[in-house]
Amino acid sequence: MKQRYIYSLLFLMPGFFVALLGTWMIVGTVLGILWLYVFGDNIWPTWVEPMISVLFLLIFFGSWLTITVAGYRVGKKFEARSGFKSKHLWLSLWATLLPIAIILLHQLSNGNLGPKSLQERCHDFCSHRGYQSSSTSPRNSEAQTCSCLGQYGAVEIIEPIDQLPR
Repeated sequence: MKQRYIYSLLFLMPGFFVALLGTWMIVGTVLGILWLYVFGDNIWPTWVEPMISVLFLLIFFGSWLTITVAGYRVGKKFEARSGFKSKHLWLSLWATLLPIAIILLHQLSNGNLGPKSLQERCHDFCSHRGYQSSSTSPRNSEAQTCSCLGQYGAVEIIEPIDQLPR
C-alpha cells in the first residue's frame, strides 16, 4: 500500500476527534457571541437552530477532510523514503487519545460523568417522591441533611444525606 494512503488513514482517526473538539469550541464561541451581543435572553429566531446545525456539520466535515488531506500530502512526501516508521503510528495513537482524554476530563469536571453531587442526590430523592424542590444543609454544618420542600417552599421532609440512595 502506498504511503499516501497509509498516512491518510493515520490522520483519519485523530482527525475525527480533533475536528470534533475544534468544532465544539468554534460553535460554542459563535453561540456565546450571538447570545451576548445579538439575541441576548430574548426569544431567538427559529432560523438560528438549523443554521447552527448546518454550521456545525460544515465546520466538522471541512476540518476533518482538511486533516485527512494533510495526511495524504504527508504520506506522498514520505513515498520517496523506504519503509514505514512505527513512530508515526504511535504519534497517531497519541493524537487520537489526547482529544478523547480532554473531552472525558471536561465532562468529568462538569459533573456529567462520575458520582452525583450531594445536591443532585437530594434533588433526585425529593423529585421521586413528588416534591417541588429540595435543599441541602451548608457543607460546614454538623449534620448533612436533605430537605424536601413542598408547594409553598415549606420543609416537609428532612433526611440525612448519607442515607440517600446513590
